[in-house]
Amino acid sequence: MRNAERMDLPDFLNSAAAYQALMHQTEDHHEAVAAFIEKRKPNFTGR
Repeated sequence: MRNAERMDLPDFLNSAAAYQALMHQTEDHHEAVAAFIEKRKPNFTGR
């Protein structure tokens, strides 16, 4: 995020998309989706 000040918009959007793709692979993301579908509170582990 600190580098975002020095990036132009297209480069920032590409960077944000790449980080978002990485975050979708985390255990916490999978837990969030499962908890939402199961209508329960998520149990995040920081992974």
